[in-house]
Amino acid sequence: MRTTHVMISAAIVLAGFTACNNDTANDGAKKDAVNLTAYVDSVDSQPPVYTLDNWVAIDNGYQERAIKAEAAIESLEADDKAKAEASKAKYAALKAKYEAKLKENEGTVVVTSPDFRQVLRNKLFGEGKIGTDMKFGFVTADNILGIYKNFVNTVADNKNSYSREDWDEIKVLYEALDTRKNTVEKDMPSGDNLKIAGLKIRFASIKATHRGGTKGEENAKAKE
Repeated sequence: MRTTHVMISAAIVLAGFTACNNDTANDGAKKDAVNLTAYVDSVDSQPPVYTLDNWVAIDNGYQERAIKAEAAIESLEADDKAKAEASKAKYAALKAKYEAKLKENEGTVVVTSPDFRQVLRNKLFGEGKIGTDMKFGFVTADNILGIYKNFVNTVADNKNSYSREDWDEIKVLYEALDTRKNTVEKDMPSGDNLKIAGLKIRFASIKATHRGGTKGEENAKAKE
């Protein structure tokens, strides 16, 4: 499994260098789409290891890249968008194959996606607003201020109970929300941008104080 992860990482690094050579306005979105495609292709090309631990690691890697790609998919050119959608379809097929094999091996129903991610999404954005499709289309110029407020207030209220994995997911979701803000910013009501800037400063302070501490505590426990 270590070899599989090393080869996947190498493919992602190569894809990152390829994307960085582009100087077009949609470089960021295209890079995220390229990274997603490279990741899925890498997983697909490796000999499968049908263990739950391996699948959870694979799925975590996919979800992190998928949410970034989905947040900016509308800004992609048609060919790049088609490639991203094809990668998502390929991953869905891989997921079905892994689920079937794991169920066969264990004789039980396998839950492949850690539940903590969906719990976080529901709390930060509202029940069912963001699912496995990672779409942020519900965020508009008119409601984005309220969404930022709920996000930051929820993080503030629960900052002491988040694990390192929670903070990693929160970071990905926050970056995706920022990407959506860039899309709707020109239509936002006057004054909302300044209010959001204040919320962003508050969030950055909370994350800087608590995310590092959580990692430190977990590393200390691991050494014990």
